Amino acid sequence: MSQPLDPWNDAGILAKRLQLPGFRLLIVIGAEAWCTRCRTIRPDFDSLAASAKADEIWLWLDVEDHAQFLGDYLPENLPMMLVYDGDKLVSSAFLNNASALRVKSMEPLDYEDKNLLIDPGIRSRLISEDWASE
Repeated sequence: MSQPLDPWNDAGILAKRLQLPGFRLLIVIGAEAWCTRCRTIRPDFDSLAASAKADEIWLWLDVEDHAQFLGDYLPENLPMMLVYDGDKLVSSAFLNNASALRVKSMEPLDYEDKNLLIDPGIRSRLISEDWASE
């Protein structure tokens, strides 16, 4: 079981791994301080993150603690899950319960739905190794 990566402490590791071809990035955006649903889903997220495949990164971003990585993006509902396959955002979904976390993490949206996705640029911010010096 591995420790979850944190963008503040593991920026170099994240940047290097995300630059590998075909790497999958699964992000859940939450607000544990005031979002009950986020606190409910977090233990399940941590469990899945700890058993992630070698070509996956599971990353929890809190709207308050990780605002720099979110940029101007603020989801309408929390928690929100974003899934990147390589450099493409393939899924974006509101998680209304912990079981949704397991289901949404495994299947991207159908191809016709992908045209509706707007990439908030989180992956590109995470891939920059020198973000901390800004």
